[in-house]
Amino acid sequence: MRARTASGIAARLVKLRVDHFSIAVHSMERALDFFSRYLPVEMNVAPREGYTDDFRWCDFFVGHAKIELIESTRPGSFVERFLERRGEGIHHLSFEIDELDPLTERMEAEGLRVVDRFDAGNGEKTAFLSPRSAHGMLIQFWQVKHDPHAAPKRPRLVDMKVGDVKLRFDHLSVAVRDLTAGTEFFRRWFPVENEAPSHRGYAGDFDLKQFDVHGYRMELIADASGKSFVTRFLAKRGEGFHHVSIDVADIEPVLERMKADGVRIVDETNLGGGYKTAFVSPRSAHGVLIQFWQVPDLENPRGVTG
Repeated sequence: MRARTASGIAARLVKLRVDHFSIAVHSMERALDFFSRYLPVEMNVAPREGYTDDFRWCDFFVGHAKIELIESTRPGSFVERFLERRGEGIHHLSFEIDELDPLTERMEAEGLRVVDRFDAGNGEKTAFLSPRSAHGMLIQFWQVKHDPHAAPKRPRLVDMKVGDVKLRFDHLSVAVRDLTAGTEFFRRWFPVENEAPSHRGYAGDFDLKQFDVHGYRMELIADASGKSFVTRFLAKRGEGFHHVSIDVADIEPVLERMKADGVRIVDETNLGGGYKTAFVSPRSAHGVLIQFWQVPDLENPRGVTG
C-alpha cells in the first residue's frame, strides 16, 4: 500500500517543491538545439546572466518538468570546474522554499554540509546542500516571496516533435549505494508522498524505490547483484543523479528519428505487454542519460517503470 501522508522534517518546518533540475553544458545554444529537436520544449526564460557573473542560464518546460541549462562565462567558474571534473550532465536539483533558514539551521545542527549561500535581496536567497551530505546530489534551496505550492499547474501529457506521439516526463533517478539509507534521507528532509514498495528492476540485477516529493516523481536505484549497471556507475562516478525518464505512447518513431540523426541509442528492451524501453546515451545528449518508456496507457498516472 502506498503512503498517502507527507513525511519529513521539511514538511513540518517549511513549504517547498521541486522547481527544476539543472544541466551544466559547454554551450547553451547547442544544448537547446538538441533538446528542441526531439522534445516539446517550451521556453520559459531566455538565456541571461546568472545571479553571479560567472555563469549564464536559461530554462524551459517539457510538459510539467522545468529544466535549466547553465554555462560558464569565465575561467575558474563553478560551471567550468564541474565540466572539467565530470563533463556535461545534471548539475543540481532545485527546490523553491518559503523559509530557508529554519531548514538549513536544522540540517547543519545534524551535521549536514550547507554551502554557497547567496542573498539576492528582496527576501530571496539561496543555499546548497553539499553532495557529500546528500548521496551525491547537489541540492539547491531558493527562498522565494511567493507560496511555492501556488505554482501554476502545467500539462503532463504533451505532443512530441516526432509524429503524433504523446510524452510525459515521469521521474528523475538517483543511484545510491543503499536503498534504505537513500530513502531515509528523503523521508527525513522532504515531504515524501505516494511511496511505492521497493522492487526489482526490469533487468533483474538492480532494485528501485519510487516516491513523490510534493508531486515530483523521484526514483532511487541500487545494485542487487554486484555486477549491475548501478555498480559500474557508482565505481566510476559515485552516488548521484543517474538518468531522467520520459514516458511515450510509441517509442519506435522516436528512436527511428534519433538513430537517423546519428543519436546513440543503447539498452533497447522489449518487456512485453506493450512496454518497451531504451536510453539515449549521454554522449549524444549533453551528458544526460535519457530513458524512454513506451507505456500503453499514458492516461494512467503511473505506468510500469523501472
